[in-house]
Amino acid sequence: MTQEEVCDLKHAAPFQNIIPKPFIPIKEGDNRKEKEQELKTLMKRLEAKYAALQVVPVISKLGSPQQADIAAEGDLLTRERLCCGLSMFEIVLSRIKTFVEDPIWQGQPPGNGVMNIDECSEFHRLWSAIQFVFCMPVRENEYSIEELYGEGLNWAGCALIVLLSQQRRFEALDFCYHVLKVNRVDMKDENVKGIQLKKMVDRIRKFQILNNQIFAVLNKYLKTSDSDSIPVEHVRCFQPPIHQSLATTI
Repeated sequence: MTQEEVCDLKHAAPFQNIIPKPFIPIKEGDNRKEKEQELKTLMKRLEAKYAALQVVPVISKLGSPQQADIAAEGDLLTRERLCCGLSMFEIVLSRIKTFVEDPIWQGQPPGNGVMNIDECSEFHRLWSAIQFVFCMPVRENEYSIEELYGEGLNWAGCALIVLLSQQRRFEALDFCYHVLKVNRVDMKDENVKGIQLKKMVDRIRKFQILNNQIFAVLNKYLKTSDSDSIPVEHVRCFQPPIHQSLATTI
């Protein structure tokens, strides 16, 4: 479970009659049975003290039958999460995955049998164009995408890419990553149409690091990194094109 979910369970404990046992030191010569009885008495006092905080009994007494059923189901779900380590994040991702099975997210099969080059029918190509705009340095009196939305848009885009199994294609064909690779070779720092290339490359690198971190978290919860769950990839070999001058001599 995530740290946020563990904190949620800790916060919910007083409302579910889950009270931590107080520490009662046992010194040499003390009667252990008396100390155990003292602990039981103290626990009963604490349960009576915080009885008004218990959600299920209070709603069952003051609410409608429907509200009582909802409270009981919520209490059961919280206890199951504590026992089994259930993660709501994983369940939400699995639910979203059922929504993106429509062919509109995948596009038409490539005409060359390998991948689409000029067409932008797959989601990762659309997200590459959006990310390219995000990476452009902001001008004066403008807000960056991080200042407006934080990391929310990055999480949304990367989540859809992973759920659509397009992560590798995105990392191989992304426009920003291509600019970053080229800049690492030529090391140019020019001003292109009012955009400082060095600043844009720095932003691309930050977005790349953030994307890698998000992909790692998503793959962990979706268990795509397990060797048993990774589908077998069939590698196809293609003959490289032959120049016309060489084709006539063969």
